[in-house]
Amino acid sequence: MLTTVKENKMDYHTRNPDYDGLWKHLIEELFQEFMEYFAPDLYPEINFEGSFRKYCCF
Repeated sequence: MLTTVKENKMDYHTRNPDYDGLWKHLIEELFQEFMEYFAPDLYPEINFEGSFRKYCCF
């Protein structure tokens, strides 16, 4: 399946782009998969049901 994304360049002229917001969102959404891939030995020890907000500041 081919997916295309069109960039809306007008957004860059109307406000400051949120460059790191996308990465923060991706980390939040894909954290479990990230840990499973990059830290398979640590993965079984992590409780993904809890909230990380009480430990994190963003």
